[in-house]
Amino acid sequence: MRHRNATLLVAAAFLTAGLAGCGTNASPEPDTTTEPDTSTSASPTPTPTDSVTDGTAEALAERDRFLAEQQLPTDSSMLVAVTPEQKEFIAQQREYLESQGVAWTEQHETIYLAAAVDACETAILNGHDVDAALLDAHVTSSPIFQTVLGDLEGREREAGERNLVSIMVFGTGFICPDDAPGWEAAFDEVYGS
Repeated sequence: MRHRNATLLVAAAFLTAGLAGCGTNASPEPDTTTEPDTSTSASPTPTPTDSVTDGTAEALAERDRFLAEQQLPTDSSMLVAVTPEQKEFIAQQREYLESQGVAWTEQHETIYLAAAVDACETAILNGHDVDAALLDAHVTSSPIFQTVLGDLEGREREAGERNLVSIMVFGTGFICPDDAPGWEAAFDEVYGS
């Protein structure tokens, strides 16, 4: 148990540090070193690249609005539920854990909030197109999963991953309910219902 608490403390610190970069606008600064080419028509024809850039800019703007609405700190502080949706999610998770004889800690709250918010952010950045492939990629690349699961191996890692994904998906039902059905279907496909 002592090793698990140490892992959770490290995970919590890492998670909140990882969220610090999420609230900034990741759009590159425009290149102002060259003059624009104005020799063509006044209203340029959109190209596929333009629509991708517009879609990316829209997704980043939506992500930034979402993160601002979540009101979570972007420094290395522990995460604490602040919105009514976050509070309900955490209250239900806390009630469940305590009913199983587990003592609730602030690390639980930090990890659970970070996992759910990260899933919502991933859905936004992927055009709300959530499927099993996205779930696999998310779990594989997420620093949250890598940190929390740490050096677990075999069945212990599989069980830990499934449990954390389950909590994450449950949290999306509160924090980004429009994306929750996609996450739920992806969970069922990857882990079985």
